[in-house]
Amino acid sequence: MPYESALLQLAGWRGKAVTSLYLDVDGRSYPRPSDYEPHVEHLFRLARKRAEPLGKSVVEALEADLARISGWLEAGLDRKSTRGIAVFSCAAEGLFETFSLPLVIRDQVAVASTPDIAQLAAALAASEQALVVAIDNQRSRLLRLELGEVEEREAPIDQIERRVDTDVELGSFEHRHEELAAEHYRRVARAVAQELEERPAKHLVLSGTQEAVSRLEGYLSQRALAIVSGRIRLPLRSLPAELAHAAREVVREAEHRRKVVLIQELRERVGQRAGAVAGLAATLESLGARRVRTLVVEDGFEAEGGRCAECGQLLAKRAACPRCGSATLGVSDVVGAAISEALAYLVELEFCEAGELVDLGHIGALERR
Repeated sequence: MPYESALLQLAGWRGKAVTSLYLDVDGRSYPRPSDYEPHVEHLFRLARKRAEPLGKSVVEALEADLARISGWLEAGLDRKSTRGIAVFSCAAEGLFETFSLPLVIRDQVAVASTPDIAQLAAALAASEQALVVAIDNQRSRLLRLELGEVEEREAPIDQIERRVDTDVELGSFEHRHEELAAEHYRRVARAVAQELEERPAKHLVLSGTQEAVSRLEGYLSQRALAIVSGRIRLPLRSLPAELAHAAREVVREAEHRRKVVLIQELRERVGQRAGAVAGLAATLESLGARRVRTLVVEDGFEAEGGRCAECGQLLAKRAACPRCGSATLGVSDVVGAAISEALAYLVELEFCEAGELVDLGHIGALERR
């Protein structure tokens, strides 16, 4: 995805004071910019309140950030495709990263030493990231589904000659017809492989008759077959929106099944004490020790905590660091900080709906074995 590299850079950013702001600008709720401006003012007031206890230098840095954010907003947004924005600013150190998203997000602001990328990471993780392949014996279509948008890509089309247009004998014609159809499926399989190489996807959805889809699967690479999430049966001439709607249902069901299995594995391994932890304190300790393979968090879960001033260990409570004994600094949202660290450490991130991990303390991790 085009956002991934920027997200990873943000995950590794450390500064004296970084302002992170999320704003819902969905035109269906706020037809005019003046409709969401009061929300901007509210977030600015909240940011100033949170910066005050951090000292005069942080307050001054925040004002510079708010001025930059205001200027960017006043320059205007393309709200035909933008429903939510995320902005990360540290004017003193040259950071100013903006994201215009076709997704609804919740208003939020944070002032901390690291960008609060938790909501952005959750939004990107929840996007479909799917490739739809529609096919018959002569034609094909490729559609990208990402962040609620549909993009049709170039796909192979092969015109196979008709029997009435040739003098070839019947048996030879049927053999030739079969060979041309087989080459068509091979070409589509190569196009799918190239598309996935250029822009990886989480899901592959195949559309067509049972025979056509089965023939295509016979030529797909192992990489492509591994992400096939299901099939749909719509006419090849269907509108992009129709194909996208049906494919999203397939993806939604596949993701639900996968999350059920993941959460069940987490519960079982926590209960057996077999390479998994649950709860904020245990998860932060495992993350700091670099044992975490997959971090599992409820979307929207936040908690105050601390960070060791010396070794950087994140803590569920602001107390002396159990690792090195040093004093700790307050962290307004230690869950968001943990998500940033997970991204920086290249840990897998999984987000669940609110309430799905309540019995596990809203957060947990599968550890490396």
